[in-house]
Amino acid sequence: MSRHDSRPGGRPGRLMDGRFRAVLFVAIVIGAFIEVSMPHRRYGPLVDVFALAAVGVVGAAAVLGSESAATPARERDWERGRERDRDRDRDRFAPESGAGTTAPICRFATGPAAPQPQPQPPRPRPFLRERPTDLSVPRFGDGARAQGYPWLLPERTVQNGIAADEATVGAFTLRAASVIGPGHRCGQPAEPRQDSYRIGRSPDSRHAIVAVADGLSSAAWSDAGATTASSQAVTLLREQIATVGFDGLDVKELYGRIAESIAAHAAGRGVGTSHMATVLITAVLAEPDANGVAKAWISWLGDSSAWTLGPHDALWRFSAGEAKDRAAAVVSNEVAGRLPDTPQLARDHYVTLAPGTALALVTDGIGDAWADPAGNINEYFANAWRAPVPATRFTADVGFDAPQCLDDRTAVVLWNGDRA
Repeated sequence: MSRHDSRPGGRPGRLMDGRFRAVLFVAIVIGAFIEVSMPHRRYGPLVDVFALAAVGVVGAAAVLGSESAATPARERDWERGRERDRDRDRDRFAPESGAGTTAPICRFATGPAAPQPQPQPPRPRPFLRERPTDLSVPRFGDGARAQGYPWLLPERTVQNGIAADEATVGAFTLRAASVIGPGHRCGQPAEPRQDSYRIGRSPDSRHAIVAVADGLSSAAWSDAGATTASSQAVTLLREQIATVGFDGLDVKELYGRIAESIAAHAAGRGVGTSHMATVLITAVLAEPDANGVAKAWISWLGDSSAWTLGPHDALWRFSAGEAKDRAAAVVSNEVAGRLPDTPQLARDHYVTLAPGTALALVTDGIGDAWADPAGNINEYFANAWRAPVPATRFTADVGFDAPQCLDDRTAVVLWNGDRA
């Protein structure tokens, strides 16, 4: 209520008090002036001092007395005004007395409450739905001593030490990863990752295209040769699908043109073709038929390999590639064919993939471990990759630790059917 919230200071009684004190102060000042102006024979300066002091004391007393006297009166008037307001409100809002009814007195009346805004629901906060699984690499036996050494960088600019992908192409689910081997990343100086892969598809997504290359360790620029081979393979296979179709894929033309690209790259660097030597394996998967069976075309040159894993298989089964003689006293890593020098040695064939079957293209860093009957590495990967796993888990598996497994390792796996 605003009628008497401020205490009025202009009532007649207060004005009279202020005027009286003002008149008294003026009278004292005039008397002091007259007293000072009159000559005194003795003690003239002393009289003047006392007169002026009297004026000051009386003036201060008048001012302070006026303020202190006005304060209690002002408080009393303000309280009276508040009391009168309460009396008027009581009379206004008191209910009419009815026969035999009593109602409490309402001192204050308020209007209808304004509508309050509806509280907004709290925003959902991100929270941990599932703890991440351990992404450390699987270890077999005592592992490789070099696995625990620090990773070093090569002297020149090269491709990344790790590459990974996951994708879906039609009915196929794909995972891919390439990891530099302990033997290349810990040396002085360190060597680049010499494996390379590329994945692609036809424009209508009816065909998935994969290429995996492995540069020879003896070639100084084998990483560049492998990158050129895998990139050109996917590009040229896409062209062949568009021109001659899946059933007309030509391995001789494919590897011949890839060899020409690598040779041109070597000439541009001013090195011989042997410095960019690499092996290569490719695959094209056609969409499954009405029964869910897919057909795959595989071509290869060198010791990279293709493997299949059926829904009920306990191990990955060798399907294509240059198999090594595991019965020999020393398993040789010498390859019979390589790019760009011997493209005419490339071979190819078609395989069928039943529903739920997986096809893996791997370099010898994985293929040699899978082919070794003395260990259980193949068994582990058959269980681990029976269905698609996240790319992070897939990459950790590719970086496995096992005795004498020091080479780069690359794997591209395609599952026929939605098993994610």
